[in-house]
Amino acid sequence: MEDFFCKVYREKIGLIYENDYFYSRFDRYPIAPGHAEVIPKRHVIQLFDLTSREWMFLKGALEDTVKVIESYPLKDMYTEFSKEFKEIHKNSPWYDEMSKNPGDAVTRDYSKKMLTHVGIDKTTDDYNFGNNDGPNAGRTVDHLHIHIIPRYLGDAVDSRFGIRWIIPELANYKK
Repeated sequence: MEDFFCKVYREKIGLIYENDYFYSRFDRYPIAPGHAEVIPKRHVIQLFDLTSREWMFLKGALEDTVKVIESYPLKDMYTEFSKEFKEIHKNSPWYDEMSKNPGDAVTRDYSKKMLTHVGIDKTTDDYNFGNNDGPNAGRTVDHLHIHIIPRYLGDAVDSRFGIRWIIPELANYKK
């Protein structure tokens, strides 16, 4: 069965990293500059469906994707992605990717938001790593993908308790 992420890999759309078992790409609907996804090349739905060999390669994929995020010209990328495809110059380093998958109005809106994000001109301070392992956990594509979300000083009113904020009324256990 070919899903969205299988197609992305087959067509090499926007890949920023790959090893023998995983590839990475920037999320088209980022919540912070540099928000990326690490995705198994093999069609895997849940985290615990990975083989022991894939688990070994996952650590390197996460580490290497972080290095890509930290060295990538994010502001330039979001500037290009915020344009209509017809406005992107053929010499743009993102032209080939956008010609295969030009995105949509939502991608353009998210890219514009990244250009005004508090972290766009900053060095990443920390990261959230996570996946939505099932529909009740928020998974919308039935193919494992692990989010790497860079965090920047000042990007949230209160970043304490991290992912606990998915259930806001239970997030702060130190009240």
